[in-house]
Amino acid sequence: MDIGAFIAKETILRCPYDGTLFVSEQLRALVPEQCTFGFDVIVYVGYALFVHCRSNQEIVRELAAKNISISEREIGYLGRKFISYLALAHRESGERLRQAMSRRGGYILHLDGTCEGDSPNLFCGLDGISELVLDNVKIPTENKEQIVPFLQRLAAQYGRPLALVHDMGPAIIQAVEEVFAGVPDYICHFHFLRDVGKDLLLPDYQKIINLLRKSVSGNGTALYHW
Repeated sequence: MDIGAFIAKETILRCPYDGTLFVSEQLRALVPEQCTFGFDVIVYVGYALFVHCRSNQEIVRELAAKNISISEREIGYLGRKFISYLALAHRESGERLRQAMSRRGGYILHLDGTCEGDSPNLFCGLDGISELVLDNVKIPTENKEQIVPFLQRLAAQYGRPLALVHDMGPAIIQAVEEVFAGVPDYICHFHFLRDVGKDLLLPDYQKIINLLRKSVSGNGTALYHW
């Protein structure tokens, strides 16, 4: 990306005895096989889309300023390719992640999903010490049958955690009891205080809302004085 677009000509040698092909390792390190754009462009597009929340049109203009001509459709394609490469790199780095967490004394597994209720969500597990995302899975709903295989995969990849932290969802609690029986299990402070706040304060809060609604006339003038 530093030099913009260029045309590369590769000479491939073939061994006459066993048919082994010898290709340019330097070129393979720059561009995926049979691809037009290099790894640096793919990473740039991925960061722009998923970290900086740029639109396809904005990324096209940004790359054009770097002498790289690309279409909006190609931006979308490279974004999906970035996610695929990232997932593969993460999977291949599993043993290195396990060793790094082991050197720190282990890991604390935080569990949570992106949505509540019956909506499809992305269920995620991360290490609370290093703040590394260990794995995630898209599940149709947060239930024990969907979460148990996910926790079993985490256990096989990274071993048993030092402790677990999650909300008070019954599906997570049941899955944790099955897969990580005996591991110290804690409720997330945020979820705990939020739920306690609802139980203790919601009735009074609702009364205040009703009073405010009754104290305002049709033209928005407050009739009730505190």
